[in-house]
Amino acid sequence: MSLPFASFTLGIMRRVRRILAIGGAGMLAVALLLASPFFAPLAASADTAGNWFLDDGSGHRLGGMLFERSDVNAPSGLRLRLNAESSGLKLDHALPLILTDGNQQTWSLANRSEELLINAGGAIPADSAQYEAGCLSPIPDDGIAMQMIVPSSKGELSFALAPGQVQTLHSLTAACAS
Repeated sequence: MSLPFASFTLGIMRRVRRILAIGGAGMLAVALLLASPFFAPLAASADTAGNWFLDDGSGHRLGGMLFERSDVNAPSGLRLRLNAESSGLKLDHALPLILTDGNQQTWSLANRSEELLINAGGAIPADSAQYEAGCLSPIPDDGIAMQMIVPSSKGELSFALAPGQVQTLHSLTAACAS
């Protein structure tokens, strides 16, 4: 008589262990899902001060990077490098980039795409352009919406800058002026 009881108890114990294993795996999966933002690369999750992601709402996307140029073969200073992330989009290598704000102020950033020749081995990449992004005068007002107008093979593309991008331009220019 003890044999059926032992097999019944053994069956229940197996089921309990299976339920606990599945529940534990489920809890681990939920914990990893909740913790994943802490392990994701910073640049992939949002804009940072030096990396910009631009979308004009019409299917044209650009990646941008602000950096300090310190090459002995070219003038030093802050640069904005843009890379087309939309297929077939080519950026102009001669015309300036234009910034405008809600106060009707306009800034023209000189095209420095020729500086890309040093890294590209003699040919400027068609999907990249580089601009001088030094001291803007007058200093852009903090908190005012700004537009970036980029010359390209598709005409002039207009991108609304995010508040953090406007703050970056304001801060860099304010630091430059002092």
